[in-house]
Amino acid sequence: MRLLGLFALFGLAFGGGVLELSGEIPGPLVLSTPGLEVEGKGAWVRGGKGHAVLLLAPGIRVRGLRVVGAGAGQDFFEPDAAFYLGGCAGCALEGVRAEGAFTAVRVEDSPGARVVGLEARGPDSPAPGVLVYRSPNALIARNRLSGYMDAVYVEYSPGTAIRENLLEGNGRYGFHVMFSWEVRVEANTSRNNAVGNAVMHGAANRVVGNRLSGQKSPVGYGLLVQDEKGTEVRGNTFQENTLGLVLMDAKEVAVRENRFLENGTGLRITRERGGNSALVEGNAFRGNLYDLLVDDPEAKARVVGNAYDRASGLPSLTFPPPALPFSSPASLNFPSSRLPRGCCSGKGWKPRCRGLGSRALPTPGPRSWPNRGLLPLPSSSSPFWEVACGSGGGAEQAGAA
Repeated sequence: MRLLGLFALFGLAFGGGVLELSGEIPGPLVLSTPGLEVEGKGAWVRGGKGHAVLLLAPGIRVRGLRVVGAGAGQDFFEPDAAFYLGGCAGCALEGVRAEGAFTAVRVEDSPGARVVGLEARGPDSPAPGVLVYRSPNALIARNRLSGYMDAVYVEYSPGTAIRENLLEGNGRYGFHVMFSWEVRVEANTSRNNAVGNAVMHGAANRVVGNRLSGQKSPVGYGLLVQDEKGTEVRGNTFQENTLGLVLMDAKEVAVRENRFLENGTGLRITRERGGNSALVEGNAFRGNLYDLLVDDPEAKARVVGNAYDRASGLPSLTFPPPALPFSSPASLNFPSSRLPRGCCSGKGWKPRCRGLGSRALPTPGPRSWPNRGLLPLPSSSSPFWEVACGSGGGAEQAGAA
């Protein structure tokens, strides 16, 4: 079997061909023939130093191969991998398995690469399960990944699709997209990861139809959208997370038709440098401790046409509200056009500020809209504005604020 590896290394004839593997193969197995097809069902590669299987020419396809172990390199950006694709445009891994390697698949400078049907569990790895770097239009689909720092990490790879993966039990993120645009994150299940999922520092990305649940650490969230422009978050389910969705410095972001179920806070709009602008429309909030928390006093957000299970008829909202003074607790006032009907026994918003007495307020802290009346809040260096609303069903009044 080692001989087959050498044939793959030096090329089969003038390119192409089929390489059928069987039994145990000592690594590294180096594949450098363009268009080579490798049938690996029933075979396995025993990794040693460095990468275990290397694909180094365009159009190589590997099916059904199992890899056990790889080198000891654990650097997040340059780990040793079970499968390494370098300069491998259009290459594909289909139905492969990786065990005991710090990274299952590392893809670099390989546009159009495909990783489909991978099963991999990391050894509580400090590196990603699938790392995609400078490989536009890659496809990461129908894979099962657990036990890595990030299950899927994508950087500088516009047009990539992350689709129908199961990502669970990872040390930080399920999927993590950085410095990319027009990435499609669709129909994934990401659950019980230590922190959550993130799309950061990009533009025009689409996060659609995912189920993001069980991120319950103190800093856990279903999804963080940070420093993004023109990104869409649509049709997702955020369930049983500490925070469902966090928008941070997110510009022109659309949040539509999502379900926020049984989270600590459904949606939080916050800032690091500022510049938030969002449309929050047509979403359903049910069973959350708090539905909406805005702690960016300069946020420009429209909240329209959403449905709530407990708060009675929350109005359409625009942030920042006009004519909203912050000189003292007694002066906090929402315009009557923004008052929720039937809320607080028909008396409108009842803002209350904890722990400040009658002192003048600084720049406003978070303003939150809870579902179940006035409930204890975690301690914070910033004041929380609370609005206590009574029980009762109802849907938010649609339309512009």
